[in-house]
Amino acid sequence: MENNLRALITGASSGIGMAYAKYLANQGWSLDLVSKDPSRSQEAEKILNYSKANNFLADLSQPSEVEDLLSKLPTPNLLIANAGVTKYGKAGSISKQEKTDLFYLLCNGVIDLIEGFLPEMKEKENSRIIIISSIAAITPMPKSSIYASAKSAIYSYGQSLSYELKQNKIPVTVSLPGYVRTDIHKKAGLDHLKKNIPSWMWIEPYQVVKETEKASLKGQSRIIPGLVYRIVSPFLRSSLCLKIWKRLTKKR
Repeated sequence: MENNLRALITGASSGIGMAYAKYLANQGWSLDLVSKDPSRSQEAEKILNYSKANNFLADLSQPSEVEDLLSKLPTPNLLIANAGVTKYGKAGSISKQEKTDLFYLLCNGVIDLIEGFLPEMKEKENSRIIIISSIAAITPMPKSSIYASAKSAIYSYGQSLSYELKQNKIPVTVSLPGYVRTDIHKKAGLDHLKKNIPSWMWIEPYQVVKETEKASLKGQSRIIPGLVYRIVSPFLRSSLCLKIWKRLTKKR
């Protein structure tokens, strides 16, 4: 039986976004894949090698490009807001423009994208929304305060939207991954984390996808991928956890 469902994935050229694209391609979904970098987008297109995928370029830290995307993309059945970067630095060390762009990419732009499609998603069957936030949304992150606050804000938005859209039967699931084996840390100058963080604390992108998709189909409003993170999540704000985290993330 032909699958007529369509998914929109942002940040689709690598990491969790690419893993989600592969997962849905195996199920026959039509895919609209959004990424920022032309060369990475082309490489991802070759890797995916999927005839029902359309690739789009957009810098989602810019409101005008989100508006442009909304004007040319069809309304999806499944919207996966995954695009993101991290920014490492002490409070006051990040420029005003960098803070504005980062917060829009991780939070306000996600809201604009969702609410731009939402009226038509309410009219479609089998509509779902997935927001890839971070474990940083529920734990203090010294020297990543802008990133953590944006992830916390979009987590709160997603939780609120989940209850609001129950009457429309549109599940909204916020995923809160911990350390995932992607290149986001290398891009942010945090490559030392690969050496410092124990291997058992890292999870694969595909695991995030499987657990997030399962939670979404069940109508859960949030999921913390990875058993270890679900176990420790109630203690993440404790002084002991913060001391351990500080030691593990320190550059040596």
